[in-house]
Amino acid sequence: MNPDLAVCIIINGRTHPFRCHGYHCRYLGHGGGEKYLSRNKIQDLKCRAVALLLGCSSGRLKDNGDFDSTGTPLSYMLAGCPAALGLLWDVTDKDIDRFAQQLLSLWIDEEDAMSLSTATTMSRRVCKFELLTGGAAVVYGIPAYAKKSTEK
Repeated sequence: MNPDLAVCIIINGRTHPFRCHGYHCRYLGHGGGEKYLSRNKIQDLKCRAVALLLGCSSGRLKDNGDFDSTGTPLSYMLAGCPAALGLLWDVTDKDIDRFAQQLLSLWIDEEDAMSLSTATTMSRRVCKFELLTGGAAVVYGIPAYAKKSTEK
């Protein structure tokens, strides 16, 4: 694992619900994980992984009128993440669990390279409430592909 990503897992000597796997960093919990890592601290990271923020409203941006919007996904991108996936509103936990399992399966495990955006779109179909839960998922950033292992 890239040492730059270790800070996503261990903060102040304690393990938190962030998990990094070389090319993606995921958070499953409430919100965008701001309880464990503030947006200012996120921006100070040197993180080159894709951020998967699968907490309720983790992808919601705050409108600041004439000024730029702010939000956790943008903080990850300012830290160097090429892309961030988040949820725009609150969703049911079982439905988002199905979505996350399908997303990771399609994006990481498939033989053919698939962008995060395409995997997100295809994963919406497994949700019981496809438009309500699946529609909450949004991807910010550039097209991101998971690096496929060459080991057999």
